[in-house]
Amino acid sequence: MNKHLHRLTVLAMVMVSTTAMADITFFQSPNFEGRRISLDRPAPNFRDASFNDQAKSAIVRGESWEICVDSNFGGGCSILEPGRYPTLGQWSALISSARPASSPVVVAPPVRVPSTMPAGGAITFFEGGNFGGRGFTLDQPIPDFRTARFNDRALSAIVEGTPWEVCADADFRGCQTLAPGRYPALGELGGQISSARPSLRPRPEYPRERMISGARATLFSGPNLSGRAFQLGAEGSSNLDGLFNDRASSLRVERGYWIFCSDANFGGECRTFGPGDYQLLPPQLDGRISSGRRISNDYPCSGSPNWR
Repeated sequence: MNKHLHRLTVLAMVMVSTTAMADITFFQSPNFEGRRISLDRPAPNFRDASFNDQAKSAIVRGESWEICVDSNFGGGCSILEPGRYPTLGQWSALISSARPASSPVVVAPPVRVPSTMPAGGAITFFEGGNFGGRGFTLDQPIPDFRTARFNDRALSAIVEGTPWEVCADADFRGCQTLAPGRYPALGELGGQISSARPSLRPRPEYPRERMISGARATLFSGPNLSGRAFQLGAEGSSNLDGLFNDRASSLRVERGYWIFCSDANFGGECRTFGPGDYQLLPPQLDGRISSGRRISNDYPCSGSPNWR
């Protein structure tokens, strides 16, 4: 028995060999090829089976499964419905833990709302863009989304009654304010929200231009919109160093007219992009983007740029 097979045998309480009883099987290569592991119960750390950040395709049977970037079901998660996934897209080679979607959820304890809190407000977050995927509704402050297993998962939201502060960190740090309305995309906070609470400030203090808009662009580390994804909100970023610098090989613009440049602070070689998918970047920007921002709400031309 080789060392790897022995480790899988020792971990039989978490990981099992490929059998008809397995609920999900991960494969090391696209199209269900290469080494594989099969699960029929939660697996909090793929390192235990030498399979961390290796899954590139999967087959899900019986029920939906939750897949997560970090161990212990953290770091951003998504749901795979029953079916065959010849590629895992932006989750490819990133998965570190997984569990059945029906696993018990630890609900956050009730949080007392101060008497000064505006009444009647609620916010619903959704795991997918355009209000898709699992929903999570709040009518009172939640200081840490990990207690409700929704940390770094919200990609869209509906705000009712009163503005809400949505925050990138726990304990209401790194916040932006959402006015009542529908947000099919959360811009730079998409997939980043860790706490939220009704806003205590009067609504006039939050002019609309300070709210998150639907305009955004997504950079991908691989061609054809593959690999790791990094989303930019309407304000973009003047310096991607430490975030996604010199990594993008393809691009999706969902709304607006954008400029991307090879140097920080919008210097160096720059190109403009309208709404659409860019499976390959021009040579001047392939693996070289260091800054980008939206420069217009609407694309002023009838077609996408052509660099030939």
